[in-house]
Amino acid sequence: MNTASRGLAGRSSALALFVAGTLAGGAIAHPATAAPLDCTGAPAAATAVVGSGAPATHPAAVPTQAPVGPEQNPPGDIPDNQAFVPYASADGGYVISMPEGWARSEDGPNVRFADKLHTFTVEVGCAASAPTGDSVKRIDVPQLVRQVPAFELVEVKTITLPAGPAVLVRYRANSAPDDVTGKQYRLDVECYEVFKDGKLAAISLAVPAGSDNVDVAALVSQSFRWTA
Repeated sequence: MNTASRGLAGRSSALALFVAGTLAGGAIAHPATAAPLDCTGAPAAATAVVGSGAPATHPAAVPTQAPVGPEQNPPGDIPDNQAFVPYASADGGYVISMPEGWARSEDGPNVRFADKLHTFTVEVGCAASAPTGDSVKRIDVPQLVRQVPAFELVEVKTITLPAGPAVLVRYRANSAPDDVTGKQYRLDVECYEVFKDGKLAAISLAVPAGSDNVDVAALVSQSFRWTA
């Protein structure tokens, strides 16, 4: 998200805003009304990929905390017989396959699917141009360091999805404390940023660290298609 080419200085990154609704355990509110996202002529500096009720400004930095240890038996492998069904967003102009039976919450073009320690989200906003590996490293990653509890970067790389070129960011983070026990878990997170015609989608998949969900990540990310 190059500030020179995209005019996004002063906005929060798609990845950092994802943290508010996923790692922090937040829920996406159901708006009374919603309209399809229209990025035609939208000033890039005034727009952002915002979800989970997060404001389009830099959220406050999280207190420093140490990474929690991974579980010996991660409670996170998604069953091999888990069914996936298409989810279509008229507001966001996309379709993507998500796990059937998971709790779903929506906010305009954004959606969140959650089950236990798994959280899959899609957040869509306006942007002037596509992200690059370099722009994500220079702009997004420093924000993630500030916003993600016990952030640990694994890799940033450019890939090609059926929906087009994308930037994949893999990292580890601590989950929010459990509401009852206060226990935290170590999470593996993958975020795919995909751009088309002024719209930027952030597809984020958070699972317990060490769980074997490679096939699921491929299925979900490769199922994403723009419909508008």
